[in-house]
Amino acid sequence: MKNVHTRALSLLMVLAVFLSLFFTALPRADAAARGAWAANTAYAVNDTVTYSGSTYTCLQAHTSLAGWEPPNVPALWKSGGGTTPTPTPTTPPATSGATFYADINYGGKAVTLGVGNYVLSQLNAAGIPNDWMSSLKVPGGWTVEVYENDNFGGNKWNYTASSSWVGDSVNDKMSSVKIYTGSPPANVTKPSEVPSQIWTYVMNVDDKFGKGGDFALLLSAVIKKESSFGAGLPGSPSAGDGLMQVEPNTRNAYLSQFSAKFGRAYNHSSEQDQVALGGLILDEKISRFGNIYNGLLHYNGGDNWYPGATDSYGRPILADQYANAVYATYKGYGGKN
Repeated sequence: MKNVHTRALSLLMVLAVFLSLFFTALPRADAAARGAWAANTAYAVNDTVTYSGSTYTCLQAHTSLAGWEPPNVPALWKSGGGTTPTPTPTTPPATSGATFYADINYGGKAVTLGVGNYVLSQLNAAGIPNDWMSSLKVPGGWTVEVYENDNFGGNKWNYTASSSWVGDSVNDKMSSVKIYTGSPPANVTKPSEVPSQIWTYVMNVDDKFGKGGDFALLLSAVIKKESSFGAGLPGSPSAGDGLMQVEPNTRNAYLSQFSAKFGRAYNHSSEQDQVALGGLILDEKISRFGNIYNGLLHYNGGDNWYPGATDSYGRPILADQYANAVYATYKGYGGKN
């Protein structure tokens, strides 16, 4: 009887191991059905969304932006439902962003953010709650501005190096943040050909984005190309908005972001708002596509532009010529990037 019991026990153990391996090999079924796709939303791998009557499955974890609709970004979404293989994790480069920590000495939960300006809702979407952060790591040559209040209000603390303890005055008080590479120049000079009222508009936008004047030079170069500082608008057949010539479809896609950033509804007739909206879009393109030149390419040619792209009439989209002209003007104004 002892041998019979031993054999039975051995068979049960083999069966248990087999079942364990079998169920481990089954694909995960924990994909979350997230409903209709929406901008400014954090999605995880295998989340499913609906868009224009179709279902899509998330391929890479990300926070969505306007223009990143599932059909437009096949690297992020695949058509249809079902889980996808979990990608092999990779270690991001040390300079991929500034990393914020819940606890001192770089402990607790950590969230890394790239170059950009983050209001509270954007921090929340990235996993950072209000009034948070006790230590941070800042890549060499980067600058982080931590704000006490949402929308870059209240006290501001600058970091150009990592800090294992931000101190009692800053601890758990971050509600918005700006991150940029380098230290923008404290002052810039108005280019002589830029009209005074245009310079006022671009400097107001530059200040809102915390660029230290360099963004004002870039916006001035764009306005020169788009509308000759407003002189080329009378009789223009374009349906774009004034000084920055933002097309209606693009304008409508960014209205909610405009309201969140500037705290007011967009005024189509306001030249200041025309520059502010164009600046918002251009800043997003620069952050998304990596540098000023690439940002200009896609500001003019659209998110899906590529060399040789044509419009619906088969005409070439000369975004490269546009970017060359604007970038040359910007550098001629003293642009630093």
